[in-house]
Amino acid sequence: MATDLDIGMNDWMVKRLTWDDSYRPDHGKVLDAAALEKLKRFSRYHDVDGDGIAARTLPGVGGKGAYFVRGSGHDKHAAYTEDSDAYRELVDRLKRKFDHAATLVPRPAYTRRPNADVGLVTLGSCDAAVREAADRLADQEIIVDVMRIRSFPFADEVREFIEAYDSVFVIEQNRDGQVRTLLTAELGIPRDAMTPILDYGGMPLTARVVVEAVTGALSEVTA
Repeated sequence: MATDLDIGMNDWMVKRLTWDDSYRPDHGKVLDAAALEKLKRFSRYHDVDGDGIAARTLPGVGGKGAYFVRGSGHDKHAAYTEDSDAYRELVDRLKRKFDHAATLVPRPAYTRRPNADVGLVTLGSCDAAVREAADRLADQEIIVDVMRIRSFPFADEVREFIEAYDSVFVIEQNRDGQVRTLLTAELGIPRDAMTPILDYGGMPLTARVVVEAVTGALSEVTA
């Protein structure tokens, strides 16, 4: 969804990593030679269980697992096609795949306070400054909850958080409000229901920027 230049280019304090030597990553639906032998035909893009994710093979596991790779114009068997129905079937599978992915990705992280009626939405390196801003706003009797988006496609909890507040601010470090645009495009939330706070001067976001933007916007509403 986004790259975070602040995290990528600067030094950050993080918890010391303790590696678990017993950890084995889940590589997903990968068919080995034994699994391939049980199939009459391997179809690289065939969704057999409805979750949109097709099984794959690794090079060298056997001739039955080989398939032709092309950018478009193929069917579920990885064969070239110009058939419209076959192409739509493939594109519909991709939608199921992304819908299913939204149920598996990391959930948002929250900082909540009782009786909050303002929601702050952010991501990545903005997090510390936004949580500090929430503390400063509380000192001014402006109670806010904070949600840090951690993944895309957006989990259902993202929509639920945004719809729960009278005022919502989306805080991000870019000129164009890319996260707010994605929230509108993917979740159908009206852009005008989310006030952007954009900081793109090249320096890390500060709590002061967030506090001044929130208090300024709320004062215009109550004026």
